[in-house]
Amino acid sequence: MSIYKKSHMTYNKKCSNYHFRKTHMEQLNLITNFLRIKDKNITITDEYDMGTHLELHGHLDHTAPKCPKCKGQMAKYDYQKTSKIPYLETADYPLLIRLRKRRFKCKDCGKMAVAETPLVKKNHQISVAVNQKIAQLLIENQAMKHIAHRLSISTSSVMRKLNEFKFETDWNTLPEVMSWDEYAFNKGKMSFIAQDFDSLNVIAILDGRTQATTIRNHFLRYPRKVRNRVKVI
Repeated sequence: MSIYKKSHMTYNKKCSNYHFRKTHMEQLNLITNFLRIKDKNITITDEYDMGTHLELHGHLDHTAPKCPKCKGQMAKYDYQKTSKIPYLETADYPLLIRLRKRRFKCKDCGKMAVAETPLVKKNHQISVAVNQKIAQLLIENQAMKHIAHRLSISTSSVMRKLNEFKFETDWNTLPEVMSWDEYAFNKGKMSFIAQDFDSLNVIAILDGRTQATTIRNHFLRYPRKVRNRVKVI
């Protein structure tokens, strides 16, 4: 009788653990669908409320591809160091995805490769969704520091996205009040940005911040009459 009772309790415990894991995975799948993470190769394993932000932990894995170098067959190797990927805020909380990406090694030439996902571009840390949100907020003339704070990213990340836009300079007009600023763009190299103080429209983005050369030469291209309209910088 005691043996039967012990076996019966073990069975109940196993059933309870199974239902817990099943419910937990269903909740994680709901979160993935809610966030529109459509890559089926991403498996979210845990969620954490860190107080200041939310975190999702998971891994990226798929079948081994052909070697991009010798076209031989690659094999699964190990996981890359966990990537920290900022994602869109959820319930007014910043969201960070900690993702471990599968690495592959070629059986013939030994070349290494890392699994890729539409969630984030190759060699990038910020998700595609966040980059799209940055572009949207820039078009809406949101202040760069506000965008960085809202999306929990650096101002430099916003500036890099801004630098992708193409500007057509109107040499016949300048605002009465301009704001000038500098930012670290390329490995600490400082660049210059000029904006209309009132509308936040970007007037110029220049590589370099030296007033005697880069900035001065740029604004000298405006007619004197146009430059004289500027009252405050």
